[in-house]
Amino acid sequence: MRFTAVASLSFLVGLLTTGAVSLSLPSAESSASNVPFTLRYVPGFFKQGTASIDRPTANPDHFGLLTNVSWSDVDIYIDMQAARGVQAKLFLFLRHGQGIHNVAEAQYGTETWERYYRKLGKYTDARLTALGIQQVVNASDRIDTELENGLRIEGVVVSPLERTLHTSMIAYRHHDEIPKHSMEWPRETIGICTCDLRGTISSKAVQYPSIDFDDFWSDADPWWSPNKRESELHIDDRARIFLNRVFYGHKSTHMGVVTHGGLTNAAMRVIGHR
Repeated sequence: MRFTAVASLSFLVGLLTTGAVSLSLPSAESSASNVPFTLRYVPGFFKQGTASIDRPTANPDHFGLLTNVSWSDVDIYIDMQAARGVQAKLFLFLRHGQGIHNVAEAQYGTETWERYYRKLGKYTDARLTALGIQQVVNASDRIDTELENGLRIEGVVVSPLERTLHTSMIAYRHHDEIPKHSMEWPRETIGICTCDLRGTISSKAVQYPSIDFDDFWSDADPWWSPNKRESELHIDDRARIFLNRVFYGHKSTHMGVVTHGGLTNAAMRVIGHR
């Protein structure tokens, strides 16, 4: 499954484990990466990653669990792998709700947006629209339902952009017991678009006091450039670094990730997800 630059909010679930080699990219591109990476997608649990069936819609029932699979089956697999000395972790990816930049691109068209509007200051660190907020409220209801059905989420990692921080607060609004941790790595594709220029961490820490921002090394955005857009190879490497840090650096085995379409697409490429 791939996400496009539409205004809809989307879920995608992946079960990851360690492997001998990266299954992510064709050899010509893999050889250009210097990021050690051995995580791979585990098939057999979710429709999105099962090649023998048609790809489901962006938001399938039960987040895409196969009809003969339960959340308990996922937990059993993770526990069995742990007993063998092999790590496996569940990642629930959630794309943010509609932002003001999504509305602008739809209104002006992609060509005009990329030529002019995406560079305007009024879209800096784009916020959610009223529709985007309602989309996340609906997503929150779905998360609540699956948690009641046996889904476990032990921690949430969130991009530091305004639209993802706000999304995380609404999506998990009934679950204050689940800690939220922000990181620089799961941001949207970086550069040129002001919507992807983040505000200061000091201001975000005041606005979102329940989110942990201790991972950041720069108050201002250290990566965004008004003249250069991040390449696919670079965002793929950033996705590798992000997944490595969460997979190996967090004790939790069931993680929520609130992020963007570009980063989610990159993560799916590098783990070998269709």
